[in-house]
Parts: sequence; C-alpha cells; structure tokens
Amino acid sequence: MLGWLFFLLPIAALSGWIMARRHYKRRYRPQESSFSPDYFKGLNYLLNEQPDKAIDVFIGLLEVNSETVETHLALANLFRRRGESDRAIRIHQNLIARPSLSAQQRRQALVELGLDYMSAGVLDRAEVLFLELLQQPGTPPEAPKQLLRIYQQEKKWQQAIDMAKQIPANNKTNTRALIAQFYCELAESLLEKDQHQALNLLRSAHHYDADCVRASLLEGRILIKMRQYRKAVRVLQHVEKQNHYFLPEALPLLYTCFDNTNNLDDFKDWLESLLTRHHHLTSARLMLTRLVEQKQGTEAAQRFLYRQLHQHPSVEGLHQLIMLGEDNHQALIPLIKEVTTTLIHKGDRYTCKNCGFSGRTMHWLCPGCSQWATIRPIEIHLSALEKLLEPSR
Repeated sequence: MLGWLFFLLPIAALSGWIMARRHYKRRYRPQESSFSPDYFKGLNYLLNEQPDKAIDVFIGLLEVNSETVETHLALANLFRRRGESDRAIRIHQNLIARPSLSAQQRRQALVELGLDYMSAGVLDRAEVLFLELLQQPGTPPEAPKQLLRIYQQEKKWQQAIDMAKQIPANNKTNTRALIAQFYCELAESLLEKDQHQALNLLRSAHHYDADCVRASLLEGRILIKMRQYRKAVRVLQHVEKQNHYFLPEALPLLYTCFDNTNNLDDFKDWLESLLTRHHHLTSARLMLTRLVEQKQGTEAAQRFLYRQLHQHPSVEGLHQLIMLGEDNHQALIPLIKEVTTTLIHKGDRYTCKNCGFSGRTMHWLCPGCSQWATIRPIEIHLSALEKLLEPSR
C-alpha cells in the first residue's frame, strides 16, 4: 500500500494544481469552488486504501489539452512498465479520441498504444495499428521496428524481410544480417520440399550478408543431399573465412563430402594446413585422428593424438585418446573414461558472445538476448576444467 501512496500522491498533487490553476483563470467568478468535488473523492479513495478507484478519478481530472498530453503519456507508460497494460491502453485510447491533439501528438499516442497491445500480447491489434501508421505521412521510425518484432515473434519470415528492408541499417541494428537470417529460416522450411528453391533463398541470404555462416552450412547440407559433393566442399571450406569458430559444425559435413568422393587424403592435407592457421582447433585435431585411425590403425592414431595433446591439451582430446586405448587397466581406464564423459556432457557446447548465454544445442536466435547469429561453438580446453568441476547450482 505504501508503494501505491508514493505512486498516487504525485497524481493527486498534479490534479490539485490543475484545479487551482483553473481557479486563478476564473477570478471573475469567485463564487465557484477552486477544486472539483471529484478531487476530494479521489483523495478519499486514496486514504481509504482504494487505489484503483483513486487512479480512475485522478486520471479523469486530467483534462486532455496541450499542457497535459505529456502527463497522460507518462502515466500510461508507467502503467505499462508495471504490467498494467489495460490501464495504459485506456489512457492512450482516451488521448487518441481527442480532436484537439496535434498530428505529431496523435502519432506518438498511436505508437504508445501499439506498444501497449504488444505488452498485453495482442499482436494482431498492434500489427494493424502500426501498419496504419506506415500509411501516414511522417511515419514514426518505431512503426517498422515494432512490425519487425511482431513478424519475428509470429515467424512470418517473408513479412519480416519486407519490413527489415524499410529500416535503415545502423550501428545498433544490422538489418542486412537480419534479412540473411530470415532467408535462412525460409530455406530451412523448404529443405525437404523444394531444395532448389531453398538454394535460391540461401543465395539471397549470402547477397545480404556474405559472412552468413548459417547459409553456408545449410547450402552444404542441401548439396550433399543432391550428391553435389565438390560444390559442397567449396561452400563448407568457405566457413573458415566467414567465421572459423564455426568450423566444428562444418567438419563432419566435409568428411562426408571427401569420403563420398574417395578424397580423404586431400581432406587430411587440408586439415593439416587448417591447424597451421588455427592452432587450438580441437575439432580439426580429432578429425585428423579419425583419419589416421582409418588408414594406419588404432596405435598410430593413439601416438598422433598423444603428441598433439602435449602441445594443445583439451578435454575432448583426452576423451578420444582414452576411447582409442586398450583396456589393459581394467579399473583405471573406465574410471577416467567416466570422468571425461561427464565433463564433456556437462560442459556447454555453445555460447553467446553478446550476453554470455550458454547451452548444449545450437541456437541461431539467442534465447538470452534475442540477437541473431551471436552464438558460436566452443571447445572445452583443460583451462576450463576448474569451472566444469564446480558443483552445479
């Protein structure tokens, strides 16, 4: 109740000030009371711990004119932030109904009403309202931005693309990168239905964002399904230039391509050159171990990985080395294997560079900060063991 007092007392004071101001404007009619009876009614509700009724009375006393529009907007925004969207909607609807509003004030009230609807989860009404604002002269920049939010929430990707094209790119919003992600969403929906159309959509994604790793990975998967392995290799190897942190996602696909074209030796050469450029890429090191085991046997793979781990230790590498080992130590090997398996399963495989969200599955839209393409694969190096061994909270 104390919180409501702090919230309502300024409203009561403002209403009293407006009543007093009317009194001074009407000095030639001294017989009239300077305060409306409703003002005292509102105070009575407030003192009797009936804040809802007090709010309605005080808002009613705030006559809509050029001097009180900002007050109405501020009150409504306060209600929306408090989660009382229905009150905010009522205030903004009351504002819009006033013919005395200027065109700019009306546009502002309409934007705020649209935000009220979004806060209340009434996306269809918000969409209609913002589309109406788009048709008016002097469209507020908030209209296309909020429509973009709506279309993303409703997964209307083509409408999201059309709307994003109307928003100029800036330092805060890279609309071209957003459009590329939306094309990827459309392409994913066609992977099993129309692969040729999916490829066309991915080319559009690359047109808007040449560094879109997601589009390259999707294109590689489609080309593999179409048995166009050589084209898939070119696309997937390009991931290194786009963002080498995503190479762990591309390597299994590349293995499929080289294996189906009987070119695993070329794959091995490429992996070795890759490690000269990215020394700590554990996934490439493990893929090389797999190739060595296939061609030269388990012992050769053990020796190779053992040497590699001395220079670049990692949990995944240690786990793979144990998996390659013989069960000469019936008690020790299963115990170490259990420890490394637990560490690998416990460790998060992906993390967001923007907000720090981490998880075990890949998300192109971060659940933490709702930003696109900010999550990337991570590898568990031994320096991270201390954190992984901490008890779960």
